[in-house]
Amino acid sequence: MRIKSVSRLVLGLIWLVAASTASAMDDETTRRFADIQQQLSVINQRLSALESQPQGSGLLTLQSQIDALKAEVSRLHGQLDVQTHDIETTQKRQTDLYQDLDTRLRNMVHDDAAAASASASTAAAAAPASTAKSANAGEEQSYQAALALFKQGNYAGAITGFKQFVKTYPNSGMAPSAQYWIGNAYFSTKDFKNALLTQKNLISTYPASAKVPDAMLNMSSAQIELGDMNGARKTLETLVSKYAATSAAGLAKKRLELLK
Repeated sequence: MRIKSVSRLVLGLIWLVAASTASAMDDETTRRFADIQQQLSVINQRLSALESQPQGSGLLTLQSQIDALKAEVSRLHGQLDVQTHDIETTQKRQTDLYQDLDTRLRNMVHDDAAAASASASTAAAAAPASTAKSANAGEEQSYQAALALFKQGNYAGAITGFKQFVKTYPNSGMAPSAQYWIGNAYFSTKDFKNALLTQKNLISTYPASAKVPDAMLNMSSAQIELGDMNGARKTLETLVSKYAATSAAGLAKKRLELLK
């Protein structure tokens, strides 16, 4: 039930972002198509008028004008075909990008819950039983409460909860994950600047964390949304180079193909 709930939540998030992108694209497409179609309409009217004129001494000039207008119609139809191709390519690129993000977020929620449980178990084994049980219970409860808010779509609450967790348990094995989810929550609210800064902070504060490759992948997502395509490419190339064996690097290679 939890996985289905997370899937619905993440799919909803991806749909909203993709819908926003598609809406902007549709407005631009409508404008460009309307402009070209208006030109076609005007030219067709001129063609009809010319072709209906009586044949006479100006036949050669008339035919020349008709030929020129027909050539212009052909050119405009070609523009329509090019625009259609470009739009289809862009839509596919956006769909692939957000499907990638959807799949990754689902996997991260599942893996992160498992890692939190494992971290708590390991810490409990290393401390006196009674003290560790109490401390780990509070630590995991705090973490899971913030994660639950994220799953529910309460991103502002999740940000507050995870920030409090990091402040209270800065040395916790789950602290890098908490920082990672703060970045994801910012991204989900379309605060792409803070999403980028948060993931950068994770990398600088916890450079040895297993979350670093995923943080870099999320950095590239924020950079793309901010229009920094060169920065996104550099981030992805660094990820592929430094963390080639990770699943994040595999996704980064696919994303680099989309950005070509």
